[in-house]
This record gives sequence, structure tokens and C-alpha cells, in this order.
Amino acid sequence: MDTKILSLAFGCTLAFAGAAAAATQATFYVSPSGSDAAKGTKDAPFKTITQAQKAVRAINGSMTGDIEVILREGTYALPATINFDERDGGKDGHYVRYKAAEGERPLITGGMGITGWTIHDEANNIWKAEGVDGRFRQLYVNNRKAVRACFPNVISANEKGNGGFDHDFVRLTKVDSTGRAFDVSADYVKNIKNIEDVEIHLMIAWSENILRLESAQVNGGTAKLIPKDPERTKLFHRAYPMLGTAFMSNPPKQQVFYLENSYDLIDAPGEWYLDEKEHVLYYKPRSGESMSTAHVVAPRLNTLFSILGKDTKNKVGYMSFEGLTFAHSNYTRPSEEGFLDLQAANFNIDVLPDPGRGNWEKLNSNKYLLWRPDAAFRVENAHHFLVQGNVFSQIAATGLDFVSGTNDDMIQGNAFFEIGAAGIMLGKFYQDSTTEIHIAYNPSDKDEISTRDTVKNNLITNVTNEHQGAVGIGAGYPRYVVIEHNEVSYTYYSGISIGFGWTKNQTAMTNNHVNWNEIHHIARLLCDSGPIYTLSNQGTGSEIQHNYIHDNGTSKWADYWNVPIYLDEGSSGFTVKENVFKNSPSGVGQNQAGQNTLQQDGNYYSENVVNNAGIEKDFRYIRDIKEIPLADFSNTVAQAPYKAAFSIPGFIQAEDYDEG
Repeated sequence: MDTKILSLAFGCTLAFAGAAAAATQATFYVSPSGSDAAKGTKDAPFKTITQAQKAVRAINGSMTGDIEVILREGTYALPATINFDERDGGKDGHYVRYKAAEGERPLITGGMGITGWTIHDEANNIWKAEGVDGRFRQLYVNNRKAVRACFPNVISANEKGNGGFDHDFVRLTKVDSTGRAFDVSADYVKNIKNIEDVEIHLMIAWSENILRLESAQVNGGTAKLIPKDPERTKLFHRAYPMLGTAFMSNPPKQQVFYLENSYDLIDAPGEWYLDEKEHVLYYKPRSGESMSTAHVVAPRLNTLFSILGKDTKNKVGYMSFEGLTFAHSNYTRPSEEGFLDLQAANFNIDVLPDPGRGNWEKLNSNKYLLWRPDAAFRVENAHHFLVQGNVFSQIAATGLDFVSGTNDDMIQGNAFFEIGAAGIMLGKFYQDSTTEIHIAYNPSDKDEISTRDTVKNNLITNVTNEHQGAVGIGAGYPRYVVIEHNEVSYTYYSGISIGFGWTKNQTAMTNNHVNWNEIHHIARLLCDSGPIYTLSNQGTGSEIQHNYIHDNGTSKWADYWNVPIYLDEGSSGFTVKENVFKNSPSGVGQNQAGQNTLQQDGNYYSENVVNNAGIEKDFRYIRDIKEIPLADFSNTVAQAPYKAAFSIPGFIQAEDYDEG
């Protein structure tokens, strides 16, 4: 990347971060070629980010200016999540800044290199690497995502970037709700020997659902696929999304799926399979790839950076992360207990009894407990936080997640591409994982609500690739949020989604603004979506204005239709006007919405909106970022172990990483 272009990200000073250049109290340097026994100067840099973190903590108790940690070019291969808390932030308006050296591209990776490839099946050009420990669901070869072996084979989608691909599908024969199984053509599974390792990825209306298979019972030309529990029981208790014959389809059609994860499905270049029992990874190279020199990376860590304030009264304040590249996060929950997406990749923890809807065994419950996917960069209980000019790519689930308790923060000028779930998530979607999700979120502790956060000038493209019911930017119940001048494209479900809960009751939300965004090529697979999608009561003063929405349609695989701007159940408090549509459904769709001010003409056109919606001039350079640096694992060192226990609502999650 051009040094001048990259430095532009750092030159755009934000008002909330201090308009005038503050004096710098101290500067520490970190380099993969440094030493943690060094002084952390430019000429004698630290080696690890955690050593710089210790140096910051030693002096940030009293601040007279900003403290900078400058990361030099190279690979920072993390052996464990780096955890920041209220001890790591700035004070009195002075920032602690972790930032790239000017013109350099430090790579922070949660991955591991895989080497030692030998030929396994010469006739079919299938190679193997032995002794591969761990579980992962993505693989990257020469900086391109490889294909977890599947049926049917994927379809090239070069418009999504070098090596981009879309899944192809076949249809169920029928859903056996009594037997809690799926009937499919026996031809689809007759050659698969390890059916107990295989997953079915089933598209149900607006959600993708991943179920591990227990067995396949073949009877003539039909095979009955029996999923594993707990996902089997949960799925066949849910009323929504609607499992079975596609809703409103005429003539009736069955829902679509693909199968994934078997050695017997390796039949196309770029496909791979990990035998977890024998610790052997198999791969069929693409044209031009030599496994003697191939650069192969598998993800290992679920979260690279975690920022967690002690509570809503003791937040992490005045921190920034600028110009860094985050890559190779992991997310293995679907391999452990399936993944039942209810909406926007918020997945079922449980499905509760719902006596008012009738027979519990007949797909009749509309009561759910949910949680959200892991994120490569996770923030909770933080204020005056800046994430700017970074790149997030080759991420298994969510890229950046401001979970809750965030306020007066800025997410600006970042590029998100090749992301498994959402690019950006913001705010709670439900009180916790033990609260039924239709209960309106409006906590007594207002400091818990994501408030006055800004998401601006970000590129979110080629996302939702692993969890296809996710969205580009997803906000739960924020207030005074500003989502503007972003470009969101190439999603399989909605573009920007704000609100949750399906309720007209008062919620935590008010004065949410979704303006001046460019949104295109969204809803490329699923249905019941919109380029801008909303739910529930958004108080007063909320806006959807001056967005440029173009080149959207409905996939041939979708169960039914999509909508332009979509004010879904309970949506209220919005003024919708002066949005431009081109090659896309136009206007506003409402489904059981509340009171809104609709001044939107479906034929409205404005050159001003077309020319000025989306990323502003100073940040348009991020459109040219197409790939990340290759990871170098030759210089990886151990880092001090992290031992802690912290609570996620409804659960206790313990972490204990051994050194290295």
C-alpha cells in the first residue's frame, strides 16, 4: 500500500478524540524482531504487544498527554487473546493509542501455519499434512480462502475478490417433522462414508442453520438425514423461521441446502477436509498452487483483542486502535453443537415451551433464548473509544463487536472483507441469554445501553460468508447511534439492521440515524430482508435518509421475497425520506409497524445523494484494500499466560491459556 495513502487514516483527527494535537507523554515501540527485555524505544523495541501493555500500565495512572504504542511492520502471532481492561485506558481526555507505524502494515493474527505437505492420492492430486492439532472451520491458502469440502460444489464469484465463491444448493425432498429428519435424494449421500462428521447447511427463510448429522438411512432412492442433538430438538420445536415447504411458494417448493465436511466430498480444486480423529488435513490444490511452497493458515483463537471494563461504572476509557490488520480468528461452536440462526446470526441457546401455541412437538414454539457469535475484536463497557483505519479480514465470525456498555465511541474508516458473520455488531439484542428475546430491552442501568456511538466511513463487503443469515452492520438496541457514510455490499441477508425484539413497547432505543450510506448487492441468498431493516419501537427522532441503494434483488434460492427499506414488526419512530433506489426494489415496506413519518417517493432521485452517499473522500482509499499481508510464523514467541474468569450473562465462561 502507498505510504501516503495509509498515513491518511491517521491524519484525520476526530473531534471527540481531541481536535488539537495533544502533547505526547510517552511513545513505546513494538516489533516482531524486538525483545521484551529491551526498553521499548524506536531503536530497541519490545517484541510483544503485552509487554507494551505492561509499560503503559506503569505510567498511565497520571497522564499529561497521549501515550502511544507504535507497532512496526510484521506478524504478531498471538498465542492467546490480548485482554485490555479499565487499567489500560487513558484519562482526562488523554488517549492510549495502539497504532501502526506510518506507512507500515502490522498483522495481528490468531492463526497458525500448516506445513509438511505430502502427496496422499496422486491420481486425484489430494495432499495431506499430518499432526494438525485443533479444530477449525476455515483454511487460507496463499491468502485465498479455501473451500471446506461440500456438495454441491461452489460457484466462482470473482466480483467478491480474488478467489471469491458462492455456495450452490440442492433442495430437500421433504421435511419429516414427525421423525425430526430431512428426506433427500439418496444420490447425495451414497458415497459418503463418514456421515457422522458431515453437516447440513439448511436455508430457512431468513436464516442459515447448521446441523451435524447423526446418520443417513437409505431406503431406495431416498435418504433420511437424522441430525444430532441438541440442535435437532431445538430446530423441530421452533415455529420461526418457518421450516418446511417454502412459505408462500407457488407452486410449493422445498427448502435448499448443501452438505459439508467429508473427505469423500473432495472432488474440486481448492477443497479441504480435516480429520480431527487422526489429526490429518487434506487439500486438493487449485491450478498453479504448489504444496511444497504454499502458504497455508488455519485459525486458532476465537478473539484476538478483548476490551472489557469491570462494569458499567468502571469502563475502559480513551483508547484507540489505528491502522492495524486483524486476521485469522476462529469460531467452532457449529462443530460442537450446531448453529441455529434465529435472526441476524443471533443463535438459539434454547427453545422454550410455548403452551399458548399448541403441541410442543409440532414446530410451534415462538419463545427463544439467544446469544451472539464470537468476534475477532470485542469491546464491552468502554467510552471514548476509537477504532480507525484498520483492516479486518479472514475472520470466522464477527469482525468487530461493541457488545454493550459502550458510549461516545467512533468506528471509522475500517475495511471489512472476507468475514464469516457480520462486519460490525453494536449493542445488546436482548438482556442476556436467560431472558426471552421478545421482552423489550430497556434496562434500569442506562450506562449499559450503547449510546452516542458512531459507525462511519467503513467498507463492509464480502461478509456473512460462514453465517449467511448475518448482516453487514447489525445494531441491537442502541440509542443516539449514528450509522452514516458506510458502504455495505455482498451480504447474503440484510445490509444494515437496527433493532430487535418484535415489539411496539418502549425500548432502550431513541434517536437512531441511518443516513448517507451506500448499500448494494445484498440479500444475495436469503429472504425477508432489506438493505436497511428495522425492528421495534425506536423512540423519537430516528431517521433513514439520503441512502443510495442499488443493484439488489432476490436469489432463485430464496424461500420468498425481499423488501426495499423494511420497517418490520413494531418499527416506529422513524422519518424515512429522500433515499435513492437504482436497479433495486424501491420504497418502504412495512409489516405490523408502528407510527413512522414516511415521506419516501419510490421514484425519488438526487445526484447529490448518489454522489455523496457512502464513504467520504478522505476515506475512499479503503476501497482499494483487496488483501492482507501474508502471515510469517517463523518468529513466533511465547507470551505470558492469561488466567481469568468472567461472566457472560447466563453463563460462566472460564479461560485458561497455557504459555505459548
